[in-house]
Amino acid sequence: MKDENMTEKRKTGWIFQLISIIFCLSLIIGCSKKKDETSEEEKPAAAPVIPAIPAQPVPSFNADQAFADMKTQVADGPRVPNTAAHEKVVHWLYDQLITCTQNVNIQTFRFPGYPNGDTLHLTNVIASFNPSATWRVLIVTHFDSRPWADEDPDSLKHDKPIPAANDGASGVGVMLELARLMKDSMPPIGVDLFFDDGEDYGKFDIDKLDRYFLGVKHFVRTKPAGYAPRFAILLDMVGDTNADFEPEYNSVQSGLTYVNEVWNTAKSLKLKHFNNLRQTNIEDDHLPLIEAGIPSVDIIDGDLVGHQSSDPNRKYWHTLDDLPKHLSRETMGEVGKLLLTLIYQQLPQDVPKL
Repeated sequence: MKDENMTEKRKTGWIFQLISIIFCLSLIIGCSKKKDETSEEEKPAAAPVIPAIPAQPVPSFNADQAFADMKTQVADGPRVPNTAAHEKVVHWLYDQLITCTQNVNIQTFRFPGYPNGDTLHLTNVIASFNPSATWRVLIVTHFDSRPWADEDPDSLKHDKPIPAANDGASGVGVMLELARLMKDSMPPIGVDLFFDDGEDYGKFDIDKLDRYFLGVKHFVRTKPAGYAPRFAILLDMVGDTNADFEPEYNSVQSGLTYVNEVWNTAKSLKLKHFNNLRQTNIEDDHLPLIEAGIPSVDIIDGDLVGHQSSDPNRKYWHTLDDLPKHLSRETMGEVGKLLLTLIYQQLPQDVPKL
């Protein structure tokens, strides 16, 4: 009996130890599982990958029409704020755009001018295509003319307004042709064409940049909180016969990915007026957009600014010689072809990485 009792006690002890071990293991596994679940909950959710948007055939850009639109603006006189020519071009822009889309927004606003006490009456015109698309690009150009030719070699002409064939009218000509093409072929992404006013009004020696880029400054102050284009493309002086378009410093700093997208597309199209040498920073109306958090790519013939080009035919910036004779259909056609390729093909397929 003593041996049997001892054997029974050993069995009971062994079973008790086994139960204890199983209980401890269950606690360990449970704690480990809880810890893993907690870790999973604490991990930030990965940003959703936006799928590519189906590309569409790229429409053919009509450079002759864009060039004709540039000449029409010049023929009507300098588009200086508070003049009949300025009012006429605003109505002309609206009439052209409303035939392409019903989504045309007119922004009227005022700003103090020179001399003190003068009031500028300014107007932005914005046309939207594929308005329901959330992935959008904003394309910008100014249509106003500088009121004074302060870079003209003849100082007696410094108070005269410039014709602004390249510095204003060329970008408008390109964008109006984009509007006509998007009317007939809805773009796969959202596109907003922004014709801004008061870009070239200021006097740097008086108040720096305070009275430059007035239309874009008004736009960023008043835009709806929910309006957030993925990036912007600014067109400025895009028609010169010997144009040289290089990535601009502020553009690179604000959105290198988008700069590369534009210039790589130009390279793939073998556009001769685009090269990858980086120019210095240009103070242009993309700056208020960048400050508002919208990465912006400035397509500008930067060598014209400050008469940096050694070519005597390219020294007409802010002079009375800013005339159609310096512009070419080919250059405007390259810019138009680039933008259409971006809108209909390159940007839609690259959406996941942008």
